[in-house]
Amino acid sequence: MNYRVTLGFLVVAAILAGLVYGLDKFNVGPTASANANATATITASQTPQIFSFDDSKVTAMELHMGDQTARVEKQGDNWVVSGTGEPANKASFTSLIVRMSQLKATRAVGNSGTDLSQYGLDTPKDVAIAQLDDGTKYELDLGGKTPVQTGTYAKKSDAPDIYVVADQFGSDLERLVSDPKQPPTPTAVPPTNTPAAVVGPGTPLPTLGTPTPP
Repeated sequence: MNYRVTLGFLVVAAILAGLVYGLDKFNVGPTASANANATATITASQTPQIFSFDDSKVTAMELHMGDQTARVEKQGDNWVVSGTGEPANKASFTSLIVRMSQLKATRAVGNSGTDLSQYGLDTPKDVAIAQLDDGTKYELDLGGKTPVQTGTYAKKSDAPDIYVVADQFGSDLERLVSDPKQPPTPTAVPPTNTPAAVVGPGTPLPTLGTPTPP
């Protein structure tokens, strides 16, 4: 028996075993790529994109809550309340527009069916409409809350898909419908300083009380 040949086979086998273990441990190769793609697909499906548009091109924003409506329009760098010309709450409207321009759902509703009433979307509770400078409009309809209060049902006006979005968007929308104007700037009240009494020579000290005789 040739011990050198046997030893050579053992060394080669050990090297191959080490390579296989290393590839498996570090997920090198097609399997790792497939796993990464599967993870990305699952993550994307869990937070589906509802809207994607350039918020800087929005020239008007219209909000509805029941029979209440608020519309603001962009004039230069400012926003004004339509119909009154009063300054709008720029910070709050800008925040709402930016969030709506890249709005993602917390999840999509599978097998939603065609009965929108079960989601409160047959007659939407709230509606947000963003209008761009080319006339394009993006409308989001908001319905009722989920049964376990994890969000609000929502859908695009021109698509059948139903999503669940965070409640905060609807809360901010309703607040701006109720009061779209810029809040007044608080007036600073100057502090009132009372000058301290100066006791000079010959000034009688205040009487602290009549001493009680022992």
